[in-house]
Amino acid sequence: MIIDQKIVFTAFKAAIDAGIEIMNIYKKGFKVEHKADGSPLTLADRLANEIIINALNTFSIPIISEEKPLPDFSQRKSWEYFWLIDPLDGTKEFVNRNEEFTVNIALVHKSKPVLGIVTAPALNFGYMGIQDKGAFKIHDLQKVLNLTEKDFSNPGDYFDRLNPSVPAQNRILAASRSHIDDGNADIIRKLFGHENALKTVHAGSALKFGLLAEGKAHFYLRNDKIWEWDTAAGHALLLAAGGDLFTWPDGSELLYNKEILKNPGFVACASRDASKLLKAKLSL
Repeated sequence: MIIDQKIVFTAFKAAIDAGIEIMNIYKKGFKVEHKADGSPLTLADRLANEIIINALNTFSIPIISEEKPLPDFSQRKSWEYFWLIDPLDGTKEFVNRNEEFTVNIALVHKSKPVLGIVTAPALNFGYMGIQDKGAFKIHDLQKVLNLTEKDFSNPGDYFDRLNPSVPAQNRILAASRSHIDDGNADIIRKLFGHENALKTVHAGSALKFGLLAEGKAHFYLRNDKIWEWDTAAGHALLLAAGGDLFTWPDGSELLYNKEILKNPGFVACASRDASKLLKAKLSL
């Protein structure tokens, strides 16, 4: 299957429509519930999920969503393509009203993310990464509403192409605002020599992947285990921008649609050269 403009346009418009509904609720006020694992849940999560799934059902492609019952592995293990979505990534950011929450939509092919859309509705910008076509930043989401499916055949005509030149020695770490992972210090000491080797910039949700795709940060580390839908869209964006991501501590490729959808730890790099240098250190 070719990732054509209909797929990209439908997914991006779904993200924008979901973002509009999220912002309606954000401005009006909302109640916060909690899932069994203690993570927050709001009406915005549910309605955004419904909007995205209704749009993506245009295609005969299965869907995995954070807010949708997960099919049994015996059914999904044979999927060649599937959508992997987080309708409101960073619900803690949403609840705390710091505006750094995102809508994440990824298309996965044979366990690898090939299309990633990350929009930040409160900040009115977003990213798109398409395998073999590149990575792009959209500075005004509202302008996309005036585009047509045909316009998405050449996204570089309308959006800023991201192709950062990132020297391997640059050392800025993109870190979470809401999650503190003390284990990251172990990764930093192993790969960079000492735990203060990196400068830090903070961002919520999948926006950390956006910082890497733009070259504004150079590494994003996780030693704790987060869900596949938290990373797939940003992972696709990073790959399309010329970056890389490998699992920690074994240095393998991060794959999707595992029997258990929790990721291992990982190291995301803004450049493939930096990734090669770091992976070489894992065997020392």
